[in-house]
Amino acid sequence: MKMKRLTTLQTLLPSTLVILMALPTAALAWQPDGDIDLIVPSSPGGGSDLNARTIADIARKEKLVPDGIKVINKPGGSGAVSFSYVNSKKGNDETLMILHSGQDLGSYVLNWAVKGKDLTYLGTVAYDDLMICAVAGSEYTDIKKVIEASKTKRITYGGAQKGNGDHLSYLMLNNSTGSKFKYVMFNSAGEVTSAMLGGHVNIGIFNPSECIAQARAGKFVPLATFSSQRLTGEFSEVPTFQELGYPNLVIREARAIAGPPKMSANAVKFYEKMLKDVTSTPQWQNEYIAKNFLTPVFLGAKETRDYFVKASPEAAEQIKKDELNKKK
Repeated sequence: MKMKRLTTLQTLLPSTLVILMALPTAALAWQPDGDIDLIVPSSPGGGSDLNARTIADIARKEKLVPDGIKVINKPGGSGAVSFSYVNSKKGNDETLMILHSGQDLGSYVLNWAVKGKDLTYLGTVAYDDLMICAVAGSEYTDIKKVIEASKTKRITYGGAQKGNGDHLSYLMLNNSTGSKFKYVMFNSAGEVTSAMLGGHVNIGIFNPSECIAQARAGKFVPLATFSSQRLTGEFSEVPTFQELGYPNLVIREARAIAGPPKMSANAVKFYEKMLKDVTSTPQWQNEYIAKNFLTPVFLGAKETRDYFVKASPEAAEQIKKDELNKKK
């Protein structure tokens, strides 16, 4: 009887081993099938574009993705074009989008058909600040004088897109200081830079990473930051608006990644880990965070969603209220 039982087990063993050997492959964690499309809701040259290309480069170098990440710029409609495009990829696990908190905010302010909450939040990878700059040698390089001059003179304030953090900074500045700047909208920080250097707008709002090259070249003069404390390095001498006597003029932006609606749970886990691994590399910390004066952070999918679904609608109400008061 024992011999028969052993013989049966021996007979079954080869097929059992085949099944067991196949299980790890079948149970492997999800991975993208081919290149990942990473959509940037603005033109090349801005902070979102740099964010996307840095993530793509590190993910490739560190072999965090099986193939590669293809960065695709889709500007238009202050970001609405990209939001709509990514939304159309419902259930697609190989499409991602750079999600700046300013654009998430814009989806509510401008009442886009697709709002941030309709997408899949995957992770937050950095915090960013905002800074006003003027062209070196112009008459707009003293922020206090510029604020006063705007009350009697038309002074233009260039920003990337409408209904976002740039737009919010302009409204908050006018409300807090009594200034009367005129907001001029562009598709990206790169376009704002070109407009300023071409003499088409007087001052502009930027993230530090978007203006550092021009500041180092001596073409831009940073006037003031909306940060809660002074930045470091070349920007250490730039005053905060709090220092200038405006305690409520503080804005911090988040840089995040989103995907289409109904991404699979396994894909969400994969991208969460990928983004966390990206933010842990020396290249990210030294060549992206430190070099561009960003604040390091990593928030997972749930934390990112919790932050955005609360912060964006609240800020949107503030913008809408300000716009409504202007019409009265």
